Parts: sequence; C-alpha cells; structure tokens
Amino acid sequence: MESLKIVIPSHKRANRVITKYAVSDAIICVEESQAAEYREHNPNSEIVTHPDNVVGISMKRDWIYRHFGDVFMIDDDIKAMRRLYVEKGEKVEVEPEQARTIIENTAIAAKEAGAYLFGFSNAMSPVQYNSFNPISLKGFVNGCGTGLLKGSKLFYIPEIRSNDDYWLSLLNAYHHRICYKDLRFSFEQQDTFMNRGGLSEFRNLTVEQEDFNILQKHFGNAVQLRKGKKHQFQKNIMLPF
Repeated sequence: MESLKIVIPSHKRANRVITKYAVSDAIICVEESQAAEYREHNPNSEIVTHPDNVVGISMKRDWIYRHFGDVFMIDDDIKAMRRLYVEKGEKVEVEPEQARTIIENTAIAAKEAGAYLFGFSNAMSPVQYNSFNPISLKGFVNGCGTGLLKGSKLFYIPEIRSNDDYWLSLLNAYHHRICYKDLRFSFEQQDTFMNRGGLSEFRNLTVEQEDFNILQKHFGNAVQLRKGKKHQFQKNIMLPF
C-alpha cells in the first residue's frame, strides 16, 4: 500500500530503538526536544517530530494518525516479526523487508474488507496458531502493532495512559464493528516491561486501575477483568455482537 507509513512512536530511547532492525524503512516519531539525540543515534532512519506539548502515548498515537493518515504504528522494542504457521525446525523470524511487505499487504486486505483498524496475532509461539482460523475480523488489536486507515471515526483520549489499545479496539467495535487481524504473524517484544523510557515511565497499578475505570465508564460490560491474570486490572474484551 503505497500511502501507508510505518511509524515507530518512541520516547527517551534514542539508543535503543531496535524495531528499525525488524521492519525496514520505518519512521521514528519523537518529541521535538528529543530529535537531536535520536538523529545522532539513528542516522539512517527518518525522524519525524511532534510538538513537546503532545504528552503521553495516547496523544502521540493520535497525533501520528492525524499527521500520516494511513499508518501502522509499531513499538520501539520489537525484536522481530514472527511467522506462526511453521513446521518444526523452520525459521520463525521474518526478514525486515518481508515484514514491511506483510504489513503493507495486510493494510490492503483490511481496506478491501472495509476495516479501518488492523493488526496481527498476540500469540508468541507457533503451537498457539490455529490453521483453521488464519484471519479474524473482531476483537482486540495489540498496541505493539496497530494499523489505522484514514477516514475512520477513531481517536485517542489523553485520560487513557496505558491501555490505549483497549480504548481503540473498543471504540472501533462500537463505530465500525469490524477490524482485520492476520493471525499468521505476531511481533516479538524485548524487555517491554523493564525497558527504561517509553510507556514504562507511566505504567503502574494505579494507572491500570484508572484506565480500567475509564474504559468501563465508556463501554460498560464489554470490558471485564481477566481470570488467571498477572495483576488485578488485566482485561478482556467481551463484545456483545
């Protein structure tokens, strides 16, 4: 998809943007005040800046969507795109150029299906892949790799500080009813909860509780607490259609 931009939102990780090695020719998007440091450490990457008063991941993502239109936002701590439909012994990691092509082709498929929101599987291992269900048109799209096509009714709000992907998935279900997920591929993240900078600067249980309350206020029982969870505010989306 020629108009699609692949963009890495980043914050205070100038020397640790590993996603540029996982997906070729991705743009790095940072605050204006951090641009010089990012350009120093990423001389071969295009750096796009947003104003410093765009604070927090939700507002950064909203700015990126408004600025680029057709866009795929991918976290800065992605080690590789992974292929889930493999036989034992086959290579799982996808080459950077092919990863870009897969993202672009998925955007085309999403547009043909009438979806504005698109993404990939949350599965970490091929054993979790269901060969009878390679594509899904509903549910949750992980924020580590979120595609948005222009013309939607979707937006982010600043009140959501850590669960922007739940907000967007729920809002998309409310307005558009359909998303597009290619479950044959997923992304491998590296040290996402321990890596300095990024969302780890804001993520804690208080924020998780506040986000959960906001999500329930807007979407009611469509967002519920997860059973067997790692912490008490992990969530499931339960769509009523």
